Amino acid sequence: MIKPLSKKDCQRLAHHLPDGPQTVISRAHLRWGTARAYAVGLTDVGFETAVIEDPGCPGEPMIFGSNAEQIAELLPQIPNWFCVNVATNLADALEPLLAERLGCTLRRATDVYHTLTQPPPANSLAHPNVRLLTRDDLPLLMAAPPELRGHDPAHLLHRTAVAGAIFHNQLVAIAQNYALTEGFGDIGVFTLPDFRGRGLAAAAAALVADWLLRNGRTPVWSCGAHNQPSLRVAKKLGFIENGRRVYLIRNQ
Repeated sequence: MIKPLSKKDCQRLAHHLPDGPQTVISRAHLRWGTARAYAVGLTDVGFETAVIEDPGCPGEPMIFGSNAEQIAELLPQIPNWFCVNVATNLADALEPLLAERLGCTLRRATDVYHTLTQPPPANSLAHPNVRLLTRDDLPLLMAAPPELRGHDPAHLLHRTAVAGAIFHNQLVAIAQNYALTEGFGDIGVFTLPDFRGRGLAAAAAALVADWLLRNGRTPVWSCGAHNQPSLRVAKKLGFIENGRRVYLIRNQ
């Protein structure tokens, strides 16, 4: 069984990943020491294959590399995953090899990436119940349901931008800069069911996107191609599709 990379090797791997919309999450969590990662051929000048799992999506690692045979040999050695995220041009070669190694069939889902290169519409930035959160809001975040507070609330408030919708002193929607690199910042949103359809996620995401742009980063929005509510928010804020990847999901 292959062993996860040490924190030092995670830093080295992060250095070799290009900074872009499809790598921002993996690169940021490698640098922060919060990723679980594996690699083949990692040296001071590069790597052959990397498998990187961020803490917000356990069991859903991203794969970087082009050798389908090598990846198919590596993945059965990695525990506790149920799907992998790969480059579109790798999926056709990898799927049959991986199905043979695992002894099961796989199904596909599309992961869509968007970027924002201009400020979000001015009218999306103003909502009476939505604002950027500060470090003083940690108790508010800690008191929220797990879907809103994330895996490390203190980390969010100290290293990245977070905006929330607050009603009666309770957090009901959030947009968080889930990953931050030199050039990019990924945005994730969630709204409690009873408060959906009010534009809260869009208003919160607009504040986070504006913060990223003002701090020299390009906002990134990624979601499944089937996630129409998320895609509508991205379009409303002016995000433009930048690329796609493919999830290969194990059928048990």
